[in-house]
Amino acid sequence: MKLICTQENLNKAINIVGKIINKNTTLPILNNILLKTEKRRLKLTSTNLELGVDYWIGGKIEKEGEITIPTKLFSSFISSIPNGNVEMDLKGDVLSIKCEGYKTNIKGMDAKEYPLTPKIEMKPIFKIKSFDFKQALLQVLPAVSNSESRIEITGVFMDLSKLDKNKIILVATDSYRLAEKTLTLEKENINKETVSLLKDINSVIIPKNTVQEIVRDLGNEDEMVEITISENQILFSFGNASVISRIIEGKYPDYKQIIPSKFEADVIVEIDEIVKAIKVASLFVNISSNSIELKLLPKSKTLEINAETSEIGSNRSKISAEIKGKELAVIYNYKYLIDGFNSLSGDKAILKINSGGMPTVLSSGTDKSFSYVIMSIRA
Repeated sequence: MKLICTQENLNKAINIVGKIINKNTTLPILNNILLKTEKRRLKLTSTNLELGVDYWIGGKIEKEGEITIPTKLFSSFISSIPNGNVEMDLKGDVLSIKCEGYKTNIKGMDAKEYPLTPKIEMKPIFKIKSFDFKQALLQVLPAVSNSESRIEITGVFMDLSKLDKNKIILVATDSYRLAEKTLTLEKENINKETVSLLKDINSVIIPKNTVQEIVRDLGNEDEMVEITISENQILFSFGNASVISRIIEGKYPDYKQIIPSKFEADVIVEIDEIVKAIKVASLFVNISSNSIELKLLPKSKTLEINAETSEIGSNRSKISAEIKGKELAVIYNYKYLIDGFNSLSGDKAILKINSGGMPTVLSSGTDKSFSYVIMSIRA
């Protein structure tokens, strides 16, 4: 292998593929990045056996070849050299790297020992603008469960059953709160032929670490993300990168049944104001419960945010709010509330509230495609 590429492109590629690599003592080659010339470009690959990332960069390929290189050393060296052309020349298992006055030799491992990245032969099922997809994932990600006791809720549920109506639904829950986002696709961006081939696959569960990787790698440009699904794998292709991941097996809970249709009170409030008041109240919460009280006072159009502990003291904040319904006092985990408000777009939030440990629904005054459900705490 012999080639020339730019330091800027190579450094960007290493940063993208290298993030999923954790120190692996049982299979040392997984600590390496695979470098391989392919179709007159250089492809960098990493995998942790659950997730695989590919990134292609352009360059002048003088000789084809492949090798795996220790990620940490390779990344540290490339990020330290100046901008300019990087020359790489592989002889045996030693990669010689030169850039201006810098030169190094790094001993690699045979690429034939590197685990093969799974391939999905089907065509993409749909594509969507990267900005829209990234923002949707960021909205639901906080609600994904971290508990391994219920593996099916440790990922983002993607409902494909409404593709015939040009919609997909993303859902996440940890049993204490739930986030649901509906995305509308352009009709021409749905591959009806592939949809018919999927047959009984009406939904998939994408692992949390895969979602986090997609969010990290996606830019804010209007490039398209192509999504391809097989029986147990999902592939995201965008720009010069692709991410392939296993799909979580299991049945996602019937989350619709926990969302109430009737409420005791509706509240409209400025998001910035209530988040600020909750953060102040959080200084006085009991760290074992993280609970604060929202008290609705319809007559005075006031929302009280209260917190009290015997060891620290108490805090009461009052903000203006539009309130319809009866006077209520409801207790919540303040962290879950802040996550919900931070996921909303626009300036105002709508809270539909029930008391007595029942769910509350948060939504935006301007965006009806996203809702956040949080369980209140029984007093």
